[in-house]
Amino acid sequence: MAVPEAVRRLRAFIAAHGIEITIDAPDPEPGGFDGVVLVVSAPQNPDLRVTVFDEYGDARPDHPPLCLALLGMAFRELGDAEGQMSRWAIAEGLDPETAATRRVFGQNEAARAAFLTAYGPIPDVVSDLDWQLNAGPAQALRAL
Repeated sequence: MAVPEAVRRLRAFIAAHGIEITIDAPDPEPGGFDGVVLVVSAPQNPDLRVTVFDEYGDARPDHPPLCLALLGMAFRELGDAEGQMSRWAIAEGLDPETAATRRVFGQNEAARAAFLTAYGPIPDVVSDLDWQLNAGPAQALRAL
């Protein structure tokens, strides 16, 4: 079976930057029931920790391209919020009034900026609708 284009692009990005992605337990304080911490490591760059909200349970330590796609979606959500913590919190189903939510937002914003500086933008290969419907590239990524 041929490797889908989305998977090839994500694998190429990972290889080009020497990125490794591991999964760590999230801080339970923000209240996101589906929170997962992705840790991005690469030579000559500090580790980056990003809390993503993995509604469909896609984060798998044995599947870096899928984790990178999740990271891309998390960064897209941060970008859409345009620096407005409450907008981001509501989109992620979190209480914007808690200190924990503000802390995670700040950490994710800092990690996003550091990631973009170090590696550039993540290939945007899966639309939100494809994730929700498990169609196209989302289905191909999940099937690996």
